[in-house]
Amino acid sequence: MKQPVSLTARLSLLFAASSAGVLLVAGLLFEHAGANQFLERDAVELYGKMEFIQNELLHITSPSSIETLPSRLHQIVLGHPGIAIIIADQNGKALFSTGPGRTLDYLSKLNWVNKLQPVTVQYADRTYRVIASRLNLGTIPAQTATVEIGLDISKNQNFLRSFKEFIWFGMVLAMMAMGWLGWVVVRKGLSPLYVLSETMENVSAQRLGTTIPALDSPRELQAVINSFNTMLSKLDDSFQRLSNFSSDIAHELRNPVHALMMQTQVTLSRERDITDYRDALQSNMEEFERLSRMISDMLFLAKADNQQLVPKREEIVLHDEIDRLIDYYCVLATDRGINLKKSGTATLIADKLMLQRALSNLLSNAIRFTPDGMTIEISVEESTEAIWISVTNPGPEIPAEHLSNIFERLYRVDAARREGGSDNIGLGLAITKSIVTIHGGTIDASSCNGLTRFNMIFPNSI
Repeated sequence: MKQPVSLTARLSLLFAASSAGVLLVAGLLFEHAGANQFLERDAVELYGKMEFIQNELLHITSPSSIETLPSRLHQIVLGHPGIAIIIADQNGKALFSTGPGRTLDYLSKLNWVNKLQPVTVQYADRTYRVIASRLNLGTIPAQTATVEIGLDISKNQNFLRSFKEFIWFGMVLAMMAMGWLGWVVVRKGLSPLYVLSETMENVSAQRLGTTIPALDSPRELQAVINSFNTMLSKLDDSFQRLSNFSSDIAHELRNPVHALMMQTQVTLSRERDITDYRDALQSNMEEFERLSRMISDMLFLAKADNQQLVPKREEIVLHDEIDRLIDYYCVLATDRGINLKKSGTATLIADKLMLQRALSNLLSNAIRFTPDGMTIEISVEESTEAIWISVTNPGPEIPAEHLSNIFERLYRVDAARREGGSDNIGLGLAITKSIVTIHGGTIDASSCNGLTRFNMIFPNSI
């Protein structure tokens, strides 16, 4: 499998490529500027000489004055060994020529009439900048002459060529240096990331409490470090709760299994009549039912955690639903002299079976802790935004430090005992919270002045 390119290499290559692009553009600009500079200088020199020759030709008013033309133009070539000039009359007869012989031969073959813009031409191993023009003489009647001026720019071209080679060679060296410097700078700049990576590698299930200090880290990494620390904190909390849950559920499963084993061993220890066997099976059935409820509750919570529970949406008249619930618990409450009181009504869009389970958990929990002869209140309130369903019961208060945890699985306010009897394993409130959450609502609890109140708050969808 191909290894991915490291971040250091990517940034270094991008830095080198960017630098190369800048240097390339700069080199092209320098090369273009140098060539234009020589072209402008050559053009100024050629135009100056053409203008001088034009003035001299206007002074030719007779054939005799043509003979003095070489002496008058002699100064034009002083200090310019690379210049070549050919002046020919309209019949092609040479009036004046000066310059290197092979350059003159080349110019005589061009036969240009008007080339006022400098033209760069190559002849043999030499390069020339040439202009040509047809100029008037001062004779009467008027005559014309063709003037061709060639400037040997081979030295300038060699200089430009050397300059270009120097630029491109320097650019290659600069790109290599930029690539290396980019790697060093990026490596140094990413050193906090390597430290962060090493710290992350040391995190394990036994060291989830490890945190990475963000004060000395670059600002760009502080958000990542804070998010990572938050994630570690949540993982540590979830891991601890999962560990505690696993321990508690193992303890809860062990008790009925141990009871079943003991009951079966006692039953099988000697011969018994059919009645004893029936009683033993009946006792075992109760434990099996308890195990079945426990497993069903755990499966429900597991599905809720993995978003596998999709509630059926239907209209529920809460007044009627609470009436049915009170009828179900009426016998249990009447045996203890507990009065079940309801108030308010609303229509809620929810899953009926899930809502029945949530209300049943709260009401059975309230009956479990309500002293005999007291009253439990079930109230419904509605606004345009939400619907409140509250279950309030008198009885022992829940300490404030436990209120935020009572909806956790297998959580007990008093860890030394199982509240409410052997049927309660501490999953009812966790299931109720999952049901409310699935419906997009929230649940909370308060306990003061001898009253404990649970509030389920659902969004009002009507």
